[in-house]
Amino acid sequence: MKTWFALRLFGGGLLLSWSIALGQQSVDDAVRVQTGTIEASADVQRRIDSLDDATREMLEEYRSTMTQVQDLGAYNDQLEKLVRTQRVELADYERQFQDIEITKRRILPLIVRMIDVLDEFVTLDMPFLEDERDLRISELRKLMERPEVPTSEKYRRVSEAYQIELDYGHTIEAYEGEISVDGEARTVNFLRFGRLGLYYMTLDGLEIGYFNKEADTWEVLPNEYLQSLDRAIRIARKQLPPDLIRLPVTAPEERT
Repeated sequence: MKTWFALRLFGGGLLLSWSIALGQQSVDDAVRVQTGTIEASADVQRRIDSLDDATREMLEEYRSTMTQVQDLGAYNDQLEKLVRTQRVELADYERQFQDIEITKRRILPLIVRMIDVLDEFVTLDMPFLEDERDLRISELRKLMERPEVPTSEKYRRVSEAYQIELDYGHTIEAYEGEISVDGEARTVNFLRFGRLGLYYMTLDGLEIGYFNKEADTWEVLPNEYLQSLDRAIRIARKQLPPDLIRLPVTAPEERT
């Protein structure tokens, strides 16, 4: 009886040990499964985190790209407006250029005519500073033959020549030059009193005269004007202060 109980107790102990062993094995298996599950979850989470980072990077890249696309679109719109404006300006410049060419074709003959009129005027005017004035007109004609000189410069030079001729009528001047009287050339002192009178005095001061516009010739003046003419020449050279001078003048002509 004791033996059976002992065996039974021993059998129960074996059963208990076996049950404990099975239970421990199950716990270990469960722990391994749980650990595997946790590791798998952690791996999945790492993949999710990695995908999330990649997604954020792609999103940021997409946003940056879209911003660049918008900027490029705005830039292209601005370029298109600029191109349209430049096309309008170019068309306007072309039209102005055509107008300028037309103006040049019209103004060049006018400038030539102005030089011809100036030449005629100098020829008909009193014979003062003849070499200087003839040279000025000659230089203007040479200027017109130079294609590299702009039309504006040609017009400016002709206008300048007209202004010089205009100034002659409002100034007095004394200068030395040559004169031909009765076929004899003489070096004399000239006095130009505007365009009102043109006089001369020989260098020795013994003879004086004036240009008679009506007769278109030089005439000798009486010696009674000698002192007045000498003073007038000195005044023109700023050697004496301005003063009243008594000299004969040609009566004004009525012109149309």
